[in-house]
Amino acid sequence: MQFRLVQIGWAIVKLSMRTFSLPHTHGHPELDYNAFCQCASEYTGNFYDFITRNGGGLAVSFGDLPSTAAFQAINVPCLQALVRGLSVQDPDDVAGLARELNTTLHLLGPRNLCVPWFYARIDPAERQLQYVNAGHEPPLVIRGGTVERLERTGAALGLSIRGVHRRKTASFEPGDVLAIFSERVPEDTVRRVVLDSPQAGTAELAARVLEECRGFGEDRSFAAVRVLGAWRHPLIEEQAELAQCAA
Repeated sequence: MQFRLVQIGWAIVKLSMRTFSLPHTHGHPELDYNAFCQCASEYTGNFYDFITRNGGGLAVSFGDLPSTAAFQAINVPCLQALVRGLSVQDPDDVAGLARELNTTLHLLGPRNLCVPWFYARIDPAERQLQYVNAGHEPPLVIRGGTVERLERTGAALGLSIRGVHRRKTASFEPGDVLAIFSERVPEDTVRRVVLDSPQAGTAELAARVLEECRGFGEDRSFAAVRVLGAWRHPLIEEQAELAQCAA
């Protein structure tokens, strides 16, 4: 399984280059999400990915792939392809995804590979997010004037084939902001920007964080997701429409 996914990843690498972007807006009926990534290398360093899901959900992958050798079997486009491939196998098994990805990186990556990684799935029906934090800086869920840190639930990926990564959940209500950031982006800066801008969209938040972090080094990244309004439940809506038609 792992070798087949890596082959898929290499095929994607041949077709696309990694994009280093300033904040870029993504459209979604209930979510506003945005990010930036600035890195010295096209194939290693910070990375992020937004993965839309059927039913209106969203997955966020965010981490840092260090450069450990002049050539390595795993690079950022390949890693992103691996995550996307694993994401469709069992959409609800976040811990299992982390386990499979950790095994792949340990077997195919260079020796002593250490990949801090955060992965979250936002559920539009349950008003919550499920996440795994594999040795990454704790992201923040900011609601009103309160801040919840999503602490680590396991070691960084690739260190050991026996790594254990636990799944945890956090509530994610309308108006809440999930803020994820690399180690070169100070947590205090993220807190201040988000708390001082309660009505700002995520594109504005990302732009402000980027401006605040100039001079903190080249490899830095930030991602934010905000819940725009009340979640819709597709099944309930469909049943209501059928009942209305029958009446």
